[in-house]
Amino acid sequence: MVHTANNGTVQLAYETLGPPDGEPLLLVMGLDSPMQWWPDGFCADLAEHGFHVARFDDRDCGQSTRYHRPDRRRALPVPDPVAIACSKPTYTVTDMVDDAIAVLDALDWDSAHVVGMSLGASVALGMAIRHPARVRSVVSMMGLPAPLRPATAARYVDPVGLRRFARLASSASSSHAADVRAQVETARMLASPRHRFDEEWAYTTAVACRKAAAGDPGTAWRQLSALFRDRGLLSHTERITAPLLILHGADDPLIKPAASAALARQVHGSRCVIFPDMGHEVPRHLWTTIADEIAAHAGSAK
Repeated sequence: MVHTANNGTVQLAYETLGPPDGEPLLLVMGLDSPMQWWPDGFCADLAEHGFHVARFDDRDCGQSTRYHRPDRRRALPVPDPVAIACSKPTYTVTDMVDDAIAVLDALDWDSAHVVGMSLGASVALGMAIRHPARVRSVVSMMGLPAPLRPATAARYVDPVGLRRFARLASSASSSHAADVRAQVETARMLASPRHRFDEEWAYTTAVACRKAAAGDPGTAWRQLSALFRDRGLLSHTERITAPLLILHGADDPLIKPAASAALARQVHGSRCVIFPDMGHEVPRHLWTTIADEIAAHAGSAK
């Protein structure tokens, strides 16, 4: 069942799984990715560890408040980090951080363990920096280190993978079928070639996402603009006091594993785990392993 949290005029769609009296755990998904991309089976594994799991749609995505401001730049075939960084953001990553806190408030959680993936990893880190009392532990999956500037992105984002990702994103939304097909192919290119691609799951998830809400080709641009233009918050990794676990796939075609290694060097006491057969994804064969890592990390925070 989908519920709604409010951050001012912004509405955030969220849903929960697991025992209501369990350890609170918030999942923050990545760029222009509705909450369904957190696999149900993975969420169930977390619930079996005793977590009360919440996942939500970031603003401008899925069933949360959307922004449909016409912008010629959103039609660019390949995102230009410099142009994105120089554009005026519709909202900031601080707003997105406060959205996540609004979900905690709606759940009556005074604090929670937070797991973020890709752009969601930056939001999770921002929560630990801006609202340290609300974060028990943090897990960054396939995230970027600070500071978030075009030079950082150029160092840690694979240009070939970025071009492939952008081409697929630009082919979405021409029709329902094309949109679903583009999402499946995006999931395929983000997956490691060292395991069988779960096409059935990707298709089912893409259909569920589009059944819940239409896509918008401008969302990725606006979210990236929010990320790159809000440097003041995410530059202060030294303020992170919650225990930090960093997970990355060795086969990530979008964000290089070196990004997670750099983040580990920035945050004292953090631990970094690189999985050899994982891409920019949460693959089925690692659901239990990753859930075990998250549970052990959360346990160490008590």
